[in-house]
Amino acid sequence: MEKRHGFLKYFSLGVLLLMVLFITGCTLFGPGPLPNQPVTDQTKLEPSDPRYVADLLADDELQSIVNDASQTAVAKDFKVMYEGKFNFKTLADEFDPSKILDILQPHETYIKKIEAFLNDGAKKFYTHPERQNYIVEIQGERKDKIVALAKRINPEVNAPEKLYMDYRDFSMAYNILAGLYYSYIAAVQADHFEKAWKEVLTITSTDTKFVIKDARDYIRAILFELAKGPLTDFSKVREYTTNLLSINNPTDLLNMADILNPEPFKLVNVNKMLDAVKWSVMSYLEIGVFENNTSIVDNKGYRKDGKESITTLFAKAFETNECFVAKNVLENKLEMPEDLGTLKLNGKVPEKVKDVLEEFNKALPNVGMIELTQEATTNLLFDEYKYKYKFIYTLDFRKLYKDSIDLRDNNIGIKKAFFDTIFASADAYNGFKKRLADGQLTNEDVSLIINNLPFIVLSIDPNNPSAGVRFQLNNNGNLNDPAAKIEFILYAKYTEVMPKVSSAVKTFVVREGLKQKLEEMLKTNQK
Repeated sequence: MEKRHGFLKYFSLGVLLLMVLFITGCTLFGPGPLPNQPVTDQTKLEPSDPRYVADLLADDELQSIVNDASQTAVAKDFKVMYEGKFNFKTLADEFDPSKILDILQPHETYIKKIEAFLNDGAKKFYTHPERQNYIVEIQGERKDKIVALAKRINPEVNAPEKLYMDYRDFSMAYNILAGLYYSYIAAVQADHFEKAWKEVLTITSTDTKFVIKDARDYIRAILFELAKGPLTDFSKVREYTTNLLSINNPTDLLNMADILNPEPFKLVNVNKMLDAVKWSVMSYLEIGVFENNTSIVDNKGYRKDGKESITTLFAKAFETNECFVAKNVLENKLEMPEDLGTLKLNGKVPEKVKDVLEEFNKALPNVGMIELTQEATTNLLFDEYKYKYKFIYTLDFRKLYKDSIDLRDNNIGIKKAFFDTIFASADAYNGFKKRLADGQLTNEDVSLIINNLPFIVLSIDPNNPSAGVRFQLNNNGNLNDPAAKIEFILYAKYTEVMPKVSSAVKTFVVREGLKQKLEEMLKTNQK
């Protein structure tokens, strides 16, 4: 009996061990090979299969999107990607993001196919150690449709007898598809945000679905107390103000998080987007390695084994001299115009495009941070004197890598100390209110306001005075722990530059008002 129990014990342990080995097999022995069987008309592909990218490229909906987008800057710059002359500034200047929804919204089914592929097949591909050696043949109808896309560019291009997809093709396709998907997601979220913000700004009362109910009640209570007439006891006002600021963190700051509901002021799937950016950056660098591998490609960028890949097919359609996607671009020198001063990335001056991408590749998706600084001198609006200034852009991917980011959780607000001061007594409140209405704020009033606006950066150090603004996204409601920030610092005395800024703004407002009035008169005369 004891022997049988001993046998059962060891048998159970053996079965348990086999189950563990089966479940963790990929971890212990490495991932299985990427599927490289030829894609035929009989091949049914799933989003979990990296070859599914062939389905997405051959989909009729992609051709429809290409038709709709054929006049955009993206389409015009597609050719120069092969020539190593892709210009992001041109793309930013010419492409209108508002058109993205118009182009992509009718293709939501196709967008969902891309999403499924990005979450599964693409992830499997970019986490595989043998991805750069990948190559698979595309046959049948899928091949014909991809060739048809090339023939739309150049009807004279010859259809190859065999068509292959290698690492470079997969990465090019991935970047196009991921770009479509995340452009759509960003456009949808931006559209919701814009509509909500318009409603918040145009409805003067707090009667909107975007205002938190408790915030509405506290604001009404504060206004009711202040409207009673000359107050002698501000304890209720201070109590309601404290309660209002305590709705969300930080509790010593009144900002959007205390007033507005989370939706739609929330970016979703941020971690997945950062994964996609990581793979885009990594794959572009790896395409450079691929194109520098003389055992795979020749000195023109074509495959040495003579196999026609999707990228080489399109290069022929564009009639480019070479078929290099990344090799030349990565080696391009970064030359800043003199008036833009010095650009530094994480404290170093990047010399080539490759230097920038390598820094991002090290930091993404959640292991580091990027700090981009620009230092130069500029005229302050209409002033002839040149002032030194500094722009700082910081992204901490360790804090940004989340399912969602609350845009309300920022530093645009007023600190509790401001309300504590002006609501300290009847004299404090009435005096500040009168001076504000008369436009006769004292230096103490100005200091009170500036010191309690976290987005104002001010240094009164006589040896290094500066003034500026900072916008930041807080990390989980912590004002002292930014997840991302944009900062502009002007190295000058606040008292020196503010009168000039005020004068310039007034001039600008008057000029624009006259310009608008003139345009209205011209339109009236034309009628």
